[in-house]
Amino acid sequence: MNEFKVGLLALLAMTAVVFMSLKITSNQSGFGNYKKFKTIVKDASGIFPKTPIKVAGINAGRIEEIELENNAALITFEVLTKVVITKGSKLKIKTVGFLGDKYLEIVIVENAEPLAENAFIEAEEGAGIEKLMKDASEVVADVKKITTSLKESLAPEGKEAPITKILNDVKELTGNAKTVTETLKRVITGNEEQLKKLIGNLEKFSQQIRDESDKTKDKSLASELKDILENTKNATKDLKELMADIRRGKGSIGKFLVEDEIADKVSQTLSSVNRLVNNFNSIRTEVNAFTGINSQYGADTRAQVRIFPSPERFYLLGLSTSEFGPENERHTTVTQDSVVTRRIENYRDKNTYRFDIQMGRRIQNFFFRGGLIESTGGVGVDYLVQRWGTSFTAELFDYREGHGPNVRLASEMRLWNIFYMKVMMEDLIISTSRSVSALVGLKFNDEDLRNLIGFFL
Repeated sequence: MNEFKVGLLALLAMTAVVFMSLKITSNQSGFGNYKKFKTIVKDASGIFPKTPIKVAGINAGRIEEIELENNAALITFEVLTKVVITKGSKLKIKTVGFLGDKYLEIVIVENAEPLAENAFIEAEEGAGIEKLMKDASEVVADVKKITTSLKESLAPEGKEAPITKILNDVKELTGNAKTVTETLKRVITGNEEQLKKLIGNLEKFSQQIRDESDKTKDKSLASELKDILENTKNATKDLKELMADIRRGKGSIGKFLVEDEIADKVSQTLSSVNRLVNNFNSIRTEVNAFTGINSQYGADTRAQVRIFPSPERFYLLGLSTSEFGPENERHTTVTQDSVVTRRIENYRDKNTYRFDIQMGRRIQNFFFRGGLIESTGGVGVDYLVQRWGTSFTAELFDYREGHGPNVRLASEMRLWNIFYMKVMMEDLIISTSRSVSALVGLKFNDEDLRNLIGFFL
């Protein structure tokens, strides 16, 4: 009775998730009537089945299938019948934000003859991050021109640099200031007595002036001024040497002003960033979760994640559990009074967890994979019939000792949108252990997961 309640609760939870998923992905839920159309693009990067089709920024359909035809991508998509697509309408590939997902926008021509179902619509390409990188290359070219102009201003060939003239003027001004300071010192030193009689009651103030004018005293104005002038002279000399090094192309600033390779390296860096962004956008994921019952093992629950770094390669991670595990044998040897007794016990673990870690490759509609299948080594192959939403699977593995390999055949069928059914036949070689599993569950792709996460956040 407890198992029945648990199974009923799991089915109710899955039904609630299905309802929410269908609610937030209204253009993919199957509601309403659709008409099919086709288009051909040279580059379908970032476009996958279920990618939305928009009209005036509003979801009006989705991509149904993408096939390779004559070195181009043939895209079959469906649009709500209430959207009237006319002759001359065009399909544009657009991107949401700077690094967002791609979608297809239909620009409809008004007052034109409607297109028939399965007609072709012309596609316009070249939008999004690619155009931005092209503009960035033009900006780099402009920066190169500005750098060349700045170089001519700071270090013109065959002429005295403007900055050198400024430094010479500063040096001359410093020399004049030094002369004035020495003259002022002589005036004060030679007329000390007269100054004392003239200023009389300002003797204290005169004393302060004399103290500040004495360069032999620490922290006096004269000594500090001498240090300042000396530092200015040294700074002028260092600045002159620095400008000479810049003109000869030494240091980072000199190389930036003199060498044209800097702009080329900046352009190469932007190209590398562009390739990294494209590789990130090309990653696809699929997540599925099933629950049901097995004729021998009781309740059966499975979850898997498939990661596609490229269309032809993928990785699979999974977790499965059942109410009772498969039957295993335990051999025990007991020695009593020099008598050896061997016992064989059959046992089954309860609520065991098994892991899947596999890698594989896709060839056309076949998916070949190998690795850990239910915590033991094994291989498997899947065949996808995309137009039916059905796949067939054959696996060979063994997670039991002394029972031989487990041969499993399975079929996965789409019932409605993201709602699937799965049937598996286990242990086809061992007649005493054969069993059948029937499961129902959900399967999400990237578009479904983004919509579901956006709904909760």
